[in-house]
Amino acid sequence: MAEEQRSIPKEVDAVVVGAGLVGCSIAYQLAKRGKRVAVFDLRGICSGASGRNGGMTGSGSSMLTETGKAVYALTTENLRMLRDELPRELEDDFMLRLPGTFDIATNEEQFEHLESTTKAQRELGGDVEMLDLKALKSMVPVVSDRVLGAKFARGSGHLWPFNLVHALANGARRFGAEFHPWTPVNKICVANGIVTGVETSRGTVLAETVVVAANSWTPTLLDDLPAGALVPARGQILVTEAVGDVIRHPFGTNFDKEYGRQTATGQILCGGYRRLDINEGLGSYAERVSPPVLKGIGECIATLFPPLGSLKVVRCWAGIMGFTADGLPLIGRYGSAKGLYVAAGFNGGGFSWGAATGKALAQMILHGRAAFDLEPFDPNRFANGNVSWDNPFTAGEQNNPRKQTAQSGSN
Repeated sequence: MAEEQRSIPKEVDAVVVGAGLVGCSIAYQLAKRGKRVAVFDLRGICSGASGRNGGMTGSGSSMLTETGKAVYALTTENLRMLRDELPRELEDDFMLRLPGTFDIATNEEQFEHLESTTKAQRELGGDVEMLDLKALKSMVPVVSDRVLGAKFARGSGHLWPFNLVHALANGARRFGAEFHPWTPVNKICVANGIVTGVETSRGTVLAETVVVAANSWTPTLLDDLPAGALVPARGQILVTEAVGDVIRHPFGTNFDKEYGRQTATGQILCGGYRRLDINEGLGSYAERVSPPVLKGIGECIATLFPPLGSLKVVRCWAGIMGFTADGLPLIGRYGSAKGLYVAAGFNGGGFSWGAATGKALAQMILHGRAAFDLEPFDPNRFANGNVSWDNPFTAGEQNNPRKQTAQSGSN
């Protein structure tokens, strides 16, 4: 019987809302530890942002804050799991390739930023270095003579998102987890300050633990999450016709706002340029592409790699990410109700977080605490309602409130 036709259970130990990377990872880790798990999604497995991204992964952080060590620890564990642990457990390598990645600087501001982040990450033990143009061209001959250089992060790379997410789902199934696609969760049930389950489009399921892993859709279930704490952000990607082996390393540029890689089939994948979207993509759940954004992405490829500028575009798509006000995800217990947890808002970088987030939340649910410092990712940090948008991934964009405030303050 197809999963969408199977009867939903009356009672389980844990309900996971969302069947993307993070939801499937949490389900796998909980089921592996003996919990009865049911996963619900308003669509199918890997049908949201998890299946509509570039598939890049790595460790470390470009966010130079006091939370850097916590970010680095969790993302480093994530990379270790993808490389060493999950391929063996899930019997699938999900096409993981770790040739190293480039962050390419096209102007002095970007170059200085990359120099500072390289220094910070090296102090944390990161295997990164700055390359000048000559060294960069020796590795990527098609790169433009006009770029200034790049940060090279060894050990990071890319994977095939669908393979990883479905491998986690299949792993969870082997331990008894049930998946119920096309079954939206409409309400989280709470009685006397304790989670009792969820109401779905097909009935109520009792559970002592509920984890909201719905990423950008999280605010639709958590009514008391302050406005602006987590917002949907539309990202767009295009793929070109296949070409010879010209870019062996995934790349990012413009403070990670543009990114891309060459796929195993030889196509060039590139995304970004949200700033050319309506309201720069923020606040929209519409999965549609727009000509200005696609034009910008195409120009990005041609600017960074001039010999590739004449390639034909064969496909494009949009996906909805969850962006948080401070650029950090929400991971941990939520609110005052016992048994309610959140894992959402990964700011477009979920594949550097998802596997380790599943493990950390499973540890917290079963043992009361995780083996990682999750305090910087506390979902309740915006509870006072005074959300100050300070997201580094929108810094410099037209809609950045910091920029707007500075402009209004100078008038």
